[in-house]
Amino acid sequence: MRTRRRFLGAILLTAAILALMLRPHPAVPYQRVIWRVSAQEHVDPLLIVAIVRTESHFRADAVSRRGAVGLMQIVPKTAGWVMRKAHVAGPLTDPSVNVAVGTWYVRYLLRRYGGNRRLALAAYNSGPETVDRWMRTGRLTPRSAPADIPYAETRWFVTRVLVTYDLLRWAYGGPGSRPV
Repeated sequence: MRTRRRFLGAILLTAAILALMLRPHPAVPYQRVIWRVSAQEHVDPLLIVAIVRTESHFRADAVSRRGAVGLMQIVPKTAGWVMRKAHVAGPLTDPSVNVAVGTWYVRYLLRRYGGNRRLALAAYNSGPETVDRWMRTGRLTPRSAPADIPYAETRWFVTRVLVTYDLLRWAYGGPGSRPV
């Protein structure tokens, strides 16, 4: 019970910070790029902002211990595949390229999993082959809660993105809305 209260307290604190931070303000870098690319790819820009916030905290120069690069923390192997499919060129450290590659990949995953955000986000973090294996073996279903995701890192990632996304929808007034 005590751990649950701490977790809820952390979520409420995050909500308060995001509500202040995510209103149109210089504290939300790359907002124009995200909205432009999201419109081109027909992906909710708030979902992309939630992924960027979770993955890199808006740091274009971020590099993970596994080699994921940029705002959306894209693994170079995945980026190469996406760049060929989406006809995007340039360095992953360029925020416009990174957001274009990442957003195209999110759209691909959303289509692959029938619009299911939880499955698409799990695949974004752990790979679609892993999510497909979990589904084949019954460890995960389209109706599964994030708590059912077998990998702790992926479970935490999906939860953080979805909480951030819900807070953004609250702050901005719904999916696809433009900042006021």
